[in-house]
Amino acid sequence: MTTPTRSAVSAFTGTRILFMRIVAVYRHAPALAAVTLAAPLGMMLLFGFVFGGALSGGADGAAYRSYLTPGVLVLVASMGLVVTASTVNADLHSGLTDRLRALPIHPVAMPAGLALAETVTGAVALAAMAGVGYLSGWRIDASATDVALAIVLLVAFRWALAWLGIVLGSAIRDEQMLQQLAPLIFGTIMLSNVFVPTETMPSVVATVAEWNPVSAVVAALRELFGSGTSVAPDASWPMQHPVAAAFGWTAVLIAVAIPIAVRRYSSSQ
Repeated sequence: MTTPTRSAVSAFTGTRILFMRIVAVYRHAPALAAVTLAAPLGMMLLFGFVFGGALSGGADGAAYRSYLTPGVLVLVASMGLVVTASTVNADLHSGLTDRLRALPIHPVAMPAGLALAETVTGAVALAAMAGVGYLSGWRIDASATDVALAIVLLVAFRWALAWLGIVLGSAIRDEQMLQQLAPLIFGTIMLSNVFVPTETMPSVVATVAEWNPVSAVVAALRELFGSGTSVAPDASWPMQHPVAAAFGWTAVLIAVAIPIAVRRYSSSQ
């Protein structure tokens, strides 16, 4: 029987401790989770019930809300990017990050604990948003395998964005600049198929939107949940193969963000 190395034990233990720290913060300040849901819930109410009739071409508004819900789920996951970046930035300014660096903690433990906690709390927010979608008329018409794959994709995408948020929060040291960047991030998320099909957009805008990772994940969820729509013959590759594209984008984000995040937490800057 082999004995785990000290670094492996330190990484696991440190990740667990720092995970519990973030969970405790959310437990004692539930309003933080509510903020993550506020904007997507507002979008659901606005687009699903106020603009839904017009956007659906006068058809049944419930059908549009069923189309909209997978997009709003991705919106919830994507908004977590800003929350994670803000948490990292606050830890840097408070000096907590420097104090943790001074402890004998494995370098991967700090970002991994934060990413895991943000993903778990994000999953709770996604479950709540799915409940809102159900009350709005959204129904799943897919096999258990497809539903499980959709859940894995959604959680994996939130995990990838947690790591990307850690990179942004540690790279942008100015808190005001990070706050100014939030609308830009939100605009990038909106430049997608969350609310309307890309076929309705001008050709150049549609091309950009179709290659947006958010669009691939939204299209994949719609397909896996059984609420997908027909794809135009001239659509880009991510729209033709949304599931493969969504997992591919998620893998790329994870592969790029994790090494950068760990390296930044390992440094003394």
